[in-house]
Amino acid sequence: MYKGLYYNHQVAKAIPVNVQVFEASLLLDYTLEGMPPEQLRWFFSEISVQVSDRNFIRIMYTGEGGGTLEVNDPVFVKEFLKNYKHIRGAGLQDLALRGGYKVGLIALAVLIGIVLATHFFILPWVADKVVDQLPRSFDKQIGIAARNSMQEKIDTAGSALLTQFAAQMKWDTSDSLVFTLVPSDIENAYALPGGYVMVYTGLLKKLHTKEELAALLSHEVAHVTRRHSVRKLCRDMSTSLLVSVLISDVGGIAGTLYANASAVYSLTYSRKYEEQADITGLETMRRNQIDQQGMVKLMQELKKLDHQLKIPEFISTHPLTENRISYVQQDIKAHPASARNNEKMEEIFRQLHQRYHE
Repeated sequence: MYKGLYYNHQVAKAIPVNVQVFEASLLLDYTLEGMPPEQLRWFFSEISVQVSDRNFIRIMYTGEGGGTLEVNDPVFVKEFLKNYKHIRGAGLQDLALRGGYKVGLIALAVLIGIVLATHFFILPWVADKVVDQLPRSFDKQIGIAARNSMQEKIDTAGSALLTQFAAQMKWDTSDSLVFTLVPSDIENAYALPGGYVMVYTGLLKKLHTKEELAALLSHEVAHVTRRHSVRKLCRDMSTSLLVSVLISDVGGIAGTLYANASAVYSLTYSRKYEEQADITGLETMRRNQIDQQGMVKLMQELKKLDHQLKIPEFISTHPLTENRISYVQQDIKAHPASARNNEKMEEIFRQLHQRYHE
């Protein structure tokens, strides 16, 4: 029996456990204060090795409930890997652990070379092709799962106003769009697959015109119509799957799939995706006869946020590069369009402004 630390992914505090190694599983025993003793059975087919050396190992359980186990004991590491490799097969990781430093470095170099070559040249193309074959209903399922996992608070009255505002625009998408206002001082907005657009009141307070808000919504909806979250998710997942295959880590593959939906929120869009969303957003504004300078003003406001000591959430997930304003201005110059004043949209924005601006 060995000593370890168990994390149940619900609280950050580590739980001391006793661990037993069996032929095809681990048995974890622990007792919480005021509670009866509990046991967890982790089958090797449902676990993956996250970090390991001769003395320390971190194991993630991908079955129901999840969890992470850390053991700092060379005897345990040796016994566990001996049983684990018989069930899972030997991969580069096992070779590195058995062969020592030199073989480990060679194995690591080979792995890194293969992963980098595949990541930059093969996976992006493959991921896009995979997404193109997926039905739009897949996006909706991922979006619902991600939304449920976040448990964001909702400003019902504000969301109703935001929805009325968005209803004044014509959207070129087959997705049923849902606009939600989240009461939070965080300066952020994001779109989930399937048409869920979330705007935080912290960012809404920074907007001064209806054109800026229209630009923000147009940008976020463009991420939905272009399926950027799903494409980025597939690319990230593909890389993880490749590593899992190379080290014979079937549990890692299951873990990657299990974690995908909740990872959508933290995705950082590439410059390519941001440019596509900006340009597509401008097309939406032209189609609705909304002054395109609203997009420029929006970015100027975001640029002010970018100079803050604490980088806002929106900037961290939507990189604001120096040339974004430049290429937006160029696109506006190349595609001039008339604008009309939408009094209904103006009135709704005025209500939002009065409600949330100090």
